[in-house]
Amino acid sequence: MEKTEWHPAFCAAMRLELRDNPALEFYDEYNLNVDPLWVDLLIIHKPSDVKIDNQIGEFFRENNILEYKSPTDHGYNEYGVYQAMSYVYYYYDRYRTMDVTLSMVVSKSHFNLLKWFDRQGIRYSRRHQGIYDISDLQFIKCQVIITEEIDNDNFRWLSALTDKLTESKARDVISTAYAMPQGENKRLAEAVVQAMHDANSKLFEKIKEDRTMASSLFELMRPEIDKYAEKEADKKVKEERTIMAQIVSALVADKDNDTIVRELNCTLDQIAPIRAAMGK
Repeated sequence: MEKTEWHPAFCAAMRLELRDNPALEFYDEYNLNVDPLWVDLLIIHKPSDVKIDNQIGEFFRENNILEYKSPTDHGYNEYGVYQAMSYVYYYYDRYRTMDVTLSMVVSKSHFNLLKWFDRQGIRYSRRHQGIYDISDLQFIKCQVIITEEIDNDNFRWLSALTDKLTESKARDVISTAYAMPQGENKRLAEAVVQAMHDANSKLFEKIKEDRTMASSLFELMRPEIDKYAEKEADKKVKEERTIMAQIVSALVADKDNDTIVRELNCTLDQIAPIRAAMGK
């Protein structure tokens, strides 16, 4: 299975979920301190006079920190909660504002955050399906979004970020993404589909048996395929340049072909043109 790039896919999904609110400003990573402290947070700035008609976004104030924990993050535990809280305090201090919210978007696969809150005596209330307001979290205005519980229809893109994707859900997201016109939203949808694919490889092997789905999927993933091909081509060029330089050095040292082949693990076809050009 490919390593799933969850954070970029999460940022893309949130942009898609909130795409009807053009006044919002998104930052995929952020410097929370005077000294460099770059972290994988999504920061969303909202003008104070803007109202958001979205079950997650309705909670937002002017500055909003979103901490995401993927369903495959086996290391997520209570210390992740403390870390997220520390980010908020950094933000208070760095920007001299208390007009900040924290949204913890988490999976309960490996750490059930709500049960941990229960054990700590931290109160919470369900505001919408899968979305909870947290009380008693010191000075922090906080909501928790449980990705396995949120409504699939209200949050098509965010709910797709799972390693337990159903075939019907996968087909819905692929078809919706494929039907989008070319532009920024389609690029964001492609990032979500890529994460879905990488995290659910067996399911996607089955889906690819459907010729129509396979064609749609190929078109959606083509940018990543092209990027990978370009990267591999660049890697091959660098490797060829390196071996050429090593062959030149070996020839300057008057080494014979057998020695060069043995030491550099190259071929005679690679050596011959260089030897001819050098008159060796």
